[in-house]
Amino acid sequence: MVDAAGRFLLILSLTAIACSTPPEIRALKDAKMYRRHAQYTNAIQAYQLVLSVDTANTEALAGMGLCQIELENLDEARAAYEKLGILHPDNEEAFFRLGQIDLAQGNFDQAVGHLRRALSINDCFADSHFQLGLAYGSLKKYDEAEAEFSAAVNINPKYVDAWLNMGHVLTHQKKYELALASYSRVLKEKPEHLMALYMSGDTLYALGRYLEAEAMFERALKVNSGFTAAFAALKKCQEKQAENN
Repeated sequence: MVDAAGRFLLILSLTAIACSTPPEIRALKDAKMYRRHAQYTNAIQAYQLVLSVDTANTEALAGMGLCQIELENLDEARAAYEKLGILHPDNEEAFFRLGQIDLAQGNFDQAVGHLRRALSINDCFADSHFQLGLAYGSLKKYDEAEAEFSAAVNINPKYVDAWLNMGHVLTHQKKYELALASYSRVLKEKPEHLMALYMSGDTLYALGRYLEAEAMFERALKVNSGFTAAFAALKKCQEKQAENN
């Protein structure tokens, strides 16, 4: 048993240990707490304290970048991730986030470079393939985009956004049957996905399957009765069927 004197000494010992915790360790804990509560400015200040002691701290640089993204300060986020990538050239997150920022700022060629760099470090991250697919799609490099979206869904078969965007790319290439299959995968996961319903109808219309297209546009209008594009497309389907009859 520990007597009163022993307990007192134990408390003093624990207090001394707590007080001896390096300030950067406490600052990292504070930063995590601030981020959990969406107090991003406070979190950035805590990360800055860490970096004043350890300029190459991976967690602080990555965390600061994320906070700046949340605050929509993309140039500041870029600076944090560029520094992280220089100091830690094998850091996948640095190049993935730089690719994301490039996409948001319309720098599609740069996005390709950064995301390919991220994938050279880790080829099994579905989000990197997806983001790279978006970059290629924006550059109208549809074959490359299709390959990246395909890689993303191979890693994560329930990746709805990747299936949807692969459908868009296949539609641009007039691969309508394959596009329809991609939209079907979206609807398998989310039966009321408005854009997948609309694009399924649009693809069926391109294939001359007007009755099926009409059904898709009707489903889209059940999800959003004010979707004017679906209403106009439904009317076109009905006109086509009237012509054929």
